Amino acid sequence: MPQDLYSDAEALFRDVYGDVVRIAHGLLGNRPDAEDIAQNSCYKLMLAWSRIAARPAGEQRACLVRIVINEALQFLRNPRLKWESLGTAAGEHAAVQEPEDERIQARDELQVTWKAISELPEMRRAVVSLYAAGYEYGEIAVRLGINVGTVRSHISNARRQLSRTVPRDWKGVQG
Repeated sequence: MPQDLYSDAEALFRDVYGDVVRIAHGLLGNRPDAEDIAQNSCYKLMLAWSRIAARPAGEQRACLVRIVINEALQFLRNPRLKWESLGTAAGEHAAVQEPEDERIQARDELQVTWKAISELPEMRRAVVSLYAAGYEYGEIAVRLGINVGTVRSHISNARRQLSRTVPRDWKGVQG
C-alpha cells in the first residue's frame, strides 16, 4: 500500500484520537486501557484502510468508531485481561464496579445498539456516530457541512428508527 494512503489513515486517526479514547474510556472505565484500545484500533484501521479510503470522511470516522467499539468489547470479553488500577484507586474501583451479570447485559445492549446504528442510512449514521463521540449539534454540522437543523432532524429520526429495534428512550435512560 502506498505511503500516502497510510498518511491519510494516520491523519484521520490523529484528528479523532481524543474522541476514540473518550469512547473507549466510556466502555472500559480505565484510561490506560482506553489508550491501548485506541492504538490497537489505529493498527486495525491501517489494515482495513484499502477498503475504507474511498468512503466519504464521515463514513471513515464511523468505521474508526466501530473499530474502537469492537476492540473495547473484545477486551471486555477476554477473561485473561483484568482492570488495571493502582494505589487507593484500586480499592475504590473494585467497590464501584458493576456486578458481572450487569456488565454482560450492558455489553450485549451496546452490541445490539451499535448493530442497529450500523444499519442507519449513511449520513444519519455519521451524525449519530459523531453525537455518540460527544460532539454537540453545531460541531457535527460544521464537520459534516450540513445545517444544525439537519443534524437535529437526523438525530430525531435516528432515535425514532432505533427505538423500533432497541428498547431505550434514546435520551440515555433505559426504557
